[in-house]
Amino acid sequence: MSATVDTSTMSAECALAQRPGYKDLHDECRQTKDVPLPHGGGILLVRHCTCTHHAYNGKPAAAPTGQPPRAA
Repeated sequence: MSATVDTSTMSAECALAQRPGYKDLHDECRQTKDVPLPHGGGILLVRHCTCTHHAYNGKPAAAPTGQPPRAA
């Protein structure tokens, strides 16, 4: 039995990348920063992706083979 991963706080790309055959979709995630609601007093419009494949979540993302790492 494999452990289930909570994808509710991940971007759509990273949530789908948890499934077999879709691992490359981590590279498509652009939800890397919190986006505040304008004049919202700290309320977030979009929260950053919590996927562990992002460098800001503790594990550096591996660059695709033959390509330099992307700047965040």
